Amino acid sequence: MTKNLQLKAGEIIEVTVVCNSKFQEIQKLSEIYKIRLKSQAIKGKANKELKEYFKSLGYLVEIVKGERSNHKYIKIL
Repeated sequence: MTKNLQLKAGEIIEVTVVCNSKFQEIQKLSEIYKIRLKSQAIKGKANKELKEYFKSLGYLVEIVKGERSNHKYIKIL
């Protein structure tokens, strides 16, 4: 699902994060992205994996809102 990911610098996207998954994946559900991560949501591990996952796709990101929630707003840098 990640092959068609087209994001622009400065864009803010709304995401729902599913932690403790068996694999990493990103899906676009209408205007919201659903992101599956392997890490647990403990001590910022999932947020770190989220940033690393986007970096592996060629995007630098910043969490604008939702540091401690599974519903986040992410800014593409």
